[in-house]
Amino acid sequence: MRIGTFITAAAALCLMNAATAQAPGPGTPAATGPVPTTFVVKFKIKPGKNAQFEKAMAKIQAALVTSEPGNLYYDLYLPTPDSQTYVLIEHYRNAAAVTAHGKDPNTQQMVSDIKDLLDGPTAQAISAERLILVSSKP
Repeated sequence: MRIGTFITAAAALCLMNAATAQAPGPGTPAATGPVPTTFVVKFKIKPGKNAQFEKAMAKIQAALVTSEPGNLYYDLYLPTPDSQTYVLIEHYRNAAAVTAHGKDPNTQQMVSDIKDLLDGPTAQAISAERLILVSSKP
């Protein structure tokens, strides 16, 4: 499966889930409106390609500051200094912000920038999990 096809399918599933999310019950901090949406995305990168991957991710992170006001954070982690698997945690204000992220040209450019850096077939090199906010610190 091509990376664009995979990411488009994954994004459509995530967007569908975000659009149908239920608001928390009465008395919770966000009792009205859509549930904030968080994604945990793991990228397995080819050995020796870490610097290129980090550069591509830094580029989109810088762009999101102005292009996506609904993106609350877009943080890249590395479990250990010698790891080839990166963990991206991205959090959006609401389903509309998730939709905006999928349409943002910066996101499309990032997909293009990293496609040759992935280690293995896309379905094995990228995994994404959507998390529904249950509670948070006040």
